[in-house]
Amino acid sequence: MDLKIKIRECHSGDLEQVLDLVRELESELAQKFKKVKIKSGINDYRTRYLKPGNKYKTFVALVDDKVIGYLMGYPSLGAPEVDNMYDILPVTSDWTPPEFFLQITFVSKPFRNQGVSKKLHKEIIEYARKQGHKEVYACIAKWNLPELKVIKSFKFHQKDLGYRYRLSLRL
Repeated sequence: MDLKIKIRECHSGDLEQVLDLVRELESELAQKFKKVKIKSGINDYRTRYLKPGNKYKTFVALVDDKVIGYLMGYPSLGAPEVDNMYDILPVTSDWTPPEFFLQITFVSKPFRNQGVSKKLHKEIIEYARKQGHKEVYACIAKWNLPELKVIKSFKFHQKDLGYRYRLSLRL
């Protein structure tokens, strides 16, 4: 059965459904890494990442008006330690940072391997291109094989950073 997947920008009415997906993600991580204490990001999503007017851009995947996945990214100043300092970019309105960072993608388990993540990536890459960014990049753990497969399908250039890869796509 082909899913009728709709991709669009996240809006305030999606908040609780996205938070449900964050809970699902955290549960999966806790199962995968049993000896690691997983710090919940629910409050960060609620008060930071999904807060209107900040730098974060989130796209959601929907099936029958139910949010089944999301992809979040943001314009990058080129250094993660600097990027993490600002939720609203300290740049002038006539300058677009050259890079756009793909921070996180998550698709609910029943909807995996059906093209949802690929459609989310396609949409956010096109968004970054239209905004004038010159490159899209992500840093992905080597164990995250499903995400690596999706990213590689877009012909991202891969650089080995030890326990993870930096993958970049020139726009």
